[in-house]
Amino acid sequence: MHNRLKVRTTEAQKAAADREKEKKLQLYRNTINDVFERRSRKEYDVLALKSSEGLLRSNPDIVTIWNYRKEILLKLKPSEEIINDELYLTEKCLQVNPKSYSAWYHRNWLLDNVDPSPDWKKELQLCTKYLKLDERNFHCWDYRQIVASKCQEPIENELKFTMEMIESNFSNYSAWHYRSKLFSAAGKDEECTKISELSLVESAAFTDPSDQSAWIYQRWLIGKLEPSKIIYKVSQIKNTVYLILNRNLPNNYKIIGLGETIWEQFDSKVWYKKLDNVNINKIQIIDEFNQVIDDASLDNVQKDIFNLNISEQLQLVLNGQLDSLHQLLELEPESKWALLTYVLLLYTLKPNNYFENCLKNIKLLKELDTKRKNYYHDLESRYKIEYWIANNNNNNMDDINLKGYGLTAFYHMHMFLFNINIDLSDNDLSHSNLNHLKYLIMCKKLSLKNCKLANLNNFPALNNLESLDLRDNQIQDISCTELTKCKSLKTIIIDNKQIALEKILQGINQSFNIKIM
Repeated sequence: MHNRLKVRTTEAQKAAADREKEKKLQLYRNTINDVFERRSRKEYDVLALKSSEGLLRSNPDIVTIWNYRKEILLKLKPSEEIINDELYLTEKCLQVNPKSYSAWYHRNWLLDNVDPSPDWKKELQLCTKYLKLDERNFHCWDYRQIVASKCQEPIENELKFTMEMIESNFSNYSAWHYRSKLFSAAGKDEECTKISELSLVESAAFTDPSDQSAWIYQRWLIGKLEPSKIIYKVSQIKNTVYLILNRNLPNNYKIIGLGETIWEQFDSKVWYKKLDNVNINKIQIIDEFNQVIDDASLDNVQKDIFNLNISEQLQLVLNGQLDSLHQLLELEPESKWALLTYVLLLYTLKPNNYFENCLKNIKLLKELDTKRKNYYHDLESRYKIEYWIANNNNNNMDDINLKGYGLTAFYHMHMFLFNINIDLSDNDLSHSNLNHLKYLIMCKKLSLKNCKLANLNNFPALNNLESLDLRDNQIQDISCTELTKCKSLKTIIIDNKQIALEKILQGINQSFNIKIM
């Protein structure tokens, strides 16, 4: 304890304490061995239940013993008294450790599988009791989600409860998170809900700008805004029509067009259909009510593909928050959570000079928050690629030039599906997954020069790739065998410092034309 003199123990006192500790340890070992022996003898009776109670009260996290109790309860077909005793035991264990995953799980299992008439309303009250004691006990919050669903507690009541918990402590990550789960489960995506939640979270965030919980919830709300358009492009390669989407197609949406055959999925954002006689009409995306959400014709590239669907009223609210953040940052220029939210709002609303301001503030974030600099590098990469796509989406463009963009990650590679010459040189792709290049199915010439690559792990099978530039990288290992998957690859360009790489490549495939430049 603070401000108290430490009482020194004598050797005799220490020896006595050690003997007492050893005595307790031996008793613990004997008890746990007794329980395990009972289990090996398949003893499934009340005495077997009693034998492990003391152990669990002292240590509620022995999973094996909870599992043994489950076996006993299933064999016993227990009375109401035994079930109540088991519930009482879990409650006592939770008093020892309120964050015991094993105890919470066993309680849930007991009510689900053994108790013929579980009182879920009572469980909800128990959750409230424990959350009043520790409002950030995420095990209890998780259990509360299950219980609220079982007793069909109205979502409005649970939202009210989360509000009470947030008002008592704005820094309650679990309450904010549960609130987001409730809105998602209820499908409450109406504009009035977004506006009221944005107002709520603004008050919380500005009360304590250094606390990140409210800022995280605000960023979640902003992230819920969807792009105004789904289709990016429709194009034909030989007898296959490809549909490129800006976001994942919701499960209840359908693609209509090009006959009755079903569209196949390359992945969640790329769909295709093979046809013998292609007669392209308009392709449409429809929702579950058969309302047209988006449409496009062959080789018609959609404009403003990254603009979000924001109403005039919501735009006013978000602009107000942007102004408030600007004022806050004038007072507290090193508030990293406010600055990050400011960047995200800038990019969402896209006012004049938004792109330059985003990059300037991301640079500042890297200096203020060095522990998350890789996140900011990747965010910057995403913004740069999206800005390039938005300003260079010429219908007939074969070349993609992202040389020296400072990229650290691949984004929207599926939008380069039809491009032939792609230059990604002079970027830092050392920590990126090369499998993202799988979308470049029409690429013939690819430059990865000076991308700080140490290997070619997960390099995809690009069947049209003919030339690959690997100069100024540190590739020295056998991962080059990945290149044998590219059936049309003829030329690999390396530099005169990559002699070891030249030998590896020749050993893999002697037909490779190795150019040293």
